[in-house]
Amino acid sequence: MQSRPTLAFAATLLVAGLGAMPAHAQTSPDAMDAQVLEAQLPPQIAPITTCDMAGIGQAQLVSDLPTNPNTNPPNDTSVTITSVTTGTTGGIPYCLVKLLVKPAINIWVGLPTGNNWNGRLQSEGGGGYAGSVGTPTGSITAGYIGVQTDTGHTGGSGTFGCLNDCAGATQASPGMPDKQRQADFAYRSEHLMAQLGKQLAQAFYGQLPVYSYWNGCSTGGRQGLRMAQQFPRDYNGILAGAPAIHWDRFQAYQIWPQMVRSIETQGASYTSAILTAKQTLATNAAIAACANRYPNGSQDNFIIDPRTCTYNPANDPTITTASCTTTNTTCLTPGEATAFYKTWDGARNTQGQLLWFGVERGAALSGLAGTNPFSIAIAQPQYWVYFYPQWDWHTLTYDNYEAFFYETFQRVAPMMASDNPNLSPFRDAGGKIVMWQGWADQLIMPQGSTSYYENVAKYTTGGDYSQLQTWYRHFMAPGVGHCGGGSGPQPQNLFQAVVNWVENGVAPDTITSTGGGRTRPLCPYPKVQTYIGGSADPNQPTSFVCM
Repeated sequence: MQSRPTLAFAATLLVAGLGAMPAHAQTSPDAMDAQVLEAQLPPQIAPITTCDMAGIGQAQLVSDLPTNPNTNPPNDTSVTITSVTTGTTGGIPYCLVKLLVKPAINIWVGLPTGNNWNGRLQSEGGGGYAGSVGTPTGSITAGYIGVQTDTGHTGGSGTFGCLNDCAGATQASPGMPDKQRQADFAYRSEHLMAQLGKQLAQAFYGQLPVYSYWNGCSTGGRQGLRMAQQFPRDYNGILAGAPAIHWDRFQAYQIWPQMVRSIETQGASYTSAILTAKQTLATNAAIAACANRYPNGSQDNFIIDPRTCTYNPANDPTITTASCTTTNTTCLTPGEATAFYKTWDGARNTQGQLLWFGVERGAALSGLAGTNPFSIAIAQPQYWVYFYPQWDWHTLTYDNYEAFFYETFQRVAPMMASDNPNLSPFRDAGGKIVMWQGWADQLIMPQGSTSYYENVAKYTTGGDYSQLQTWYRHFMAPGVGHCGGGSGPQPQNLFQAVVNWVENGVAPDTITSTGGGRTRPLCPYPKVQTYIGGSADPNQPTSFVCM
């Protein structure tokens, strides 16, 4: 019988797996990758050709080789410009060039016109299983060349992971992985965003971008870090929020909350309203037990560092009673309390070993612990692990969950996991990364990002954070949800912090967060926002230091 992966084993195996990428993914970048780090941004850059099919539509563009040599036709490197149109957003006119890269990657590039290009490129990350593309209006309005992609398929359900979407597949006769579409989603489309965006800049303006940036959260955060790991010269600066880099493992965890609740409550069913009320009861009790209290009598409505909170509702007689029923929203049954505790405590095997981190205390439980599992978490085993759409999460138990987790890791990680800690080539190319995540993230486990940052520190600097922070900084935001929201003060000017670091050499010592009448500093990990004590006003940033 094979042994199962602990967290340490999983990290070690994954690094080895990422070292065995396709040969083309490891080759040195071509001339289009050149980064002009010392050049001054020229003012008011005007196009040298027209925004129509007779002008920029005649650009000769070159993609990479397909990841799958068995594509038909084989080794097709063609890029088709499917349309060229004009538009205006935020008062900025632009030229929108739509590209099709074989077999099915759609990339849209917005080129500011009217002397509005600022000499920079910004690729915008996607969400979930992506599957859609739009005009990059945010980038264009700010003067950037903006780039988006549908990542090589249509629709965000995840079915594309299986060849022909597993049509006709059964448990006895499962489908096969669609390696081409998986690779296009995992990394190829994002790499082409940089490559083709730069080629279009050269063709349209007569010069390459002086600086190129990645900006994304969730899936977009994963995409940005994957580019740093695999194509270290594509981008000068990367903003990676709530990065979905442990794609295989955190999605396996996303079924854990429903499994434990079904087991601990003996299959009790809940309406959404009743379950939400009970979840809110447990979350508020945890915040009340662990949030900072101040001398002026106030208390935060969020937890600064949930890792220090050990609150267990099963041990709280004020909300958990033997007489409580599943329909009573003012209390928890012992089984409900245990289920919420196990949701926070993370997915574990029958020996109690942690397989993957849980949602933190203080985060909304409705995101992952609702009546049904998160849709992405269901798609992964159906179309990426077992390859038959009828797979049913109700078959999971404490006894077989570890095997499910292990098989998910083995099948999905080699393609989708993006947590290789070897970022040395990106560092050596002069790149800068700002990563951030909310401690109250209700969809992606925050300790995934902190553990990755710790692994990068160990791999690249022997654990010396002062060295790591010369080019890579991570900020945790207390009380902030997935890519924003939540009850905590919200991070401000994150992308501008990346630009300022890349172009002016000014590393962000802190990130300002505001909201709810508070202004507080977010600290570079592993430092934590710490109250100075005394009579200091907890609503003022000077009342907190990073320790």
